Amino acid sequence: MPRGFIMGLVLCGLSWTTSVSTYAAAGGSPGDAELLAAVAPFPQRALVASGTDARARALMEAYYNSILAWGRIVHERGQAVPERPDQRYLGDGGNTEDHVRPICYAAMVQAFLAIAEPPEGAAGKEEREAMAEDAQALLRYLTQAHVSGGGACLNGRPWGDQWQSAMWARAAGLAGWMLWSRLDSSQQLALTRLVEHEADRFLQEAPKSSEYNDTGAEENAWNALITSLATVMLPRHPHAPAWRTAAQVYLYNTFSVAADQEDPTPGDEGKPIRDWVSTVNAHPDFTVENHGLVHVGYLKNSLSMLLESAVHFAMTDAEVPAACLHHATDVFQVLVKCMSDSGSPIYFGGNDWKLVHTQATDAIIYALLSLLTNNGTAACLEAQALKFIPRIQTQQGGYYNMRRDLEYGGLCATRLVSCYLAHAAMGPGAEPISAQAFQESASHVTHLEYAQAILHRTPDKFVSFAWGPRRMALAWPAGSAPVVWPHMSSYLGIINGEESDSRHSRLSNLRHEVGADYFWVAGTLQRLEGKLVQDFAFLSPPGPMAVYFERLTAQPGVAIASRETGVVGHEYDFDGGPRSLYSQAGAMRLVGEGNPARVHELASYWLNLGDRIGYVIGRLAGRENVVRYHDFTRGSGRVPKLEEWFSLIGERDPAGWSATGDWACVVTFLHQGHEDTRQWSGQVRFDFHDQRAACRVGPLRVSVDFASMQVEMQSPAAP
Repeated sequence: MPRGFIMGLVLCGLSWTTSVSTYAAAGGSPGDAELLAAVAPFPQRALVASGTDARARALMEAYYNSILAWGRIVHERGQAVPERPDQRYLGDGGNTEDHVRPICYAAMVQAFLAIAEPPEGAAGKEEREAMAEDAQALLRYLTQAHVSGGGACLNGRPWGDQWQSAMWARAAGLAGWMLWSRLDSSQQLALTRLVEHEADRFLQEAPKSSEYNDTGAEENAWNALITSLATVMLPRHPHAPAWRTAAQVYLYNTFSVAADQEDPTPGDEGKPIRDWVSTVNAHPDFTVENHGLVHVGYLKNSLSMLLESAVHFAMTDAEVPAACLHHATDVFQVLVKCMSDSGSPIYFGGNDWKLVHTQATDAIIYALLSLLTNNGTAACLEAQALKFIPRIQTQQGGYYNMRRDLEYGGLCATRLVSCYLAHAAMGPGAEPISAQAFQESASHVTHLEYAQAILHRTPDKFVSFAWGPRRMALAWPAGSAPVVWPHMSSYLGIINGEESDSRHSRLSNLRHEVGADYFWVAGTLQRLEGKLVQDFAFLSPPGPMAVYFERLTAQPGVAIASRETGVVGHEYDFDGGPRSLYSQAGAMRLVGEGNPARVHELASYWLNLGDRIGYVIGRLAGRENVVRYHDFTRGSGRVPKLEEWFSLIGERDPAGWSATGDWACVVTFLHQGHEDTRQWSGQVRFDFHDQRAACRVGPLRVSVDFASMQVEMQSPAAP
């Protein structure tokens, strides 16, 4: 055991070390009868909506209906285990995350639907009975295949004691606990052994510590799910006090920052925060990194699981540990600063999963912060998310995104189950603030120093620039209807097939300025192994617009095969399309799914997407401009729905650049019709001289000096 973790145990107090030593001295688990006697009855009130407040009932009904749509899918996709007719499974019978996790989720969802009080006209008695039988069959497969059960998955290998298996086990454990009265004694024992085994792992394992590239926040949060469940499910178990302490330790070490280790503020059990925390998993600005990105996805996923542990305590009337809220509001404030109007955050630092509409996984954040902290902003976002979840499921036939995979769908549905249980236990939560109040409270220019990003959110727009692992700018119109998505080379673009990220370019000369209602960023990227220099500047002024400059300078003899800069991701509304595209080349109907995949080349100095966003492109005098539209047939791989993209700056032949470099400018007009874009294309003025360039947009004049990396803005009134 690492020395640092031993010190952490000492700091966490005698209750932790005593529990560990008692467990070791006892030689392991209690006997079968004692183990079953340790299980508390499942709190049935957590499954009943009829006695709750009217607003709570409405929320619970919305959650139930979404869960039911998903439960019907997994019920149909389950199959009997060969030669074991009393067992069922999903997938291909493997023993790792992709194979076991969906089965655990399916068991939890169907167990919930079997015993939760359905809204009028929802699942009938016969359907609920089928769900119960299905959940029991899934649990028989899972418990025998777990390392505690002595059997194996269909591939001949057991599951358990794995990275992330604590999270899967929690779903299976909660499923069995909900169905407890229907399980025979052998099933009850097998399930309890599974929960006990996975929870005991974290009596002796240190929480992960990793601030850069691969945060430990998510892993610590999901490991706490099993210990927090075990604490309330088996309160009379001799390890229950140690499980509670383990849960607290892992929760405190989810969004741990360096300052925590000196924080004297009292936490759980009266111990100061510094005595609970032994790791660093978040930056001081409460952002996290994962997969080599400053990753909004893992920020909110970690927060979701941190709060999900609170549900176990709340639904059993146990005291919710303060650890369940450690830095939760700090992280939530970051999410609010990049929140879309549809109730899901915008991935300003890039997203390798390419997820955009994540309301179903995020609703638990809003629900629990509303319930636990009386946060009206969270309540407002919960209501907003619940408007969009059924729209997504309607479009995707009950699934939660275009991937239509059982793992992601199960994650969504089980989190919604937790939302239902939380509202049943705690009521409706805070009174939601109005949409107008939310817009006002969320409107800020925010510099996230450690995330290396600046965010500008107003009632009109979300605009950002990130210069960390991914170098990308976003300009997003306010409103709930999707039109753009965060392409990871947005604006800075792709040259010779290479993106603008830190693996393919070196950043230097970075400068930025943040005002009360504007920001700008300027710098230099060394691209193509230093053979091409891209100077850039990006400005978000007051009003619904943004301005981007770039200058490309290549070394003599460097071959530029393709230049696609001014990149913008494009997506369709929830109904999948169509959308009109306007340019100098005329109007074009974008049909969404079904078109043959191809790249359309449009000779144009302006573009308008569906009367939502206008782009005006400035080039050197006499320089052609070719806009390229990457038209795809359908979503694929990790893409949750059809996501296409444009490059606004390009040419048919990128050769023949000026000795002083090839200059370009893009003015982005948010909330603009195509006729206005066409008119502005004749009014925007772009000129350059030596190291300087200027762009005039009506009364606004923006200039950049690449010698000093200075941006100036005059008369910053919106056009």
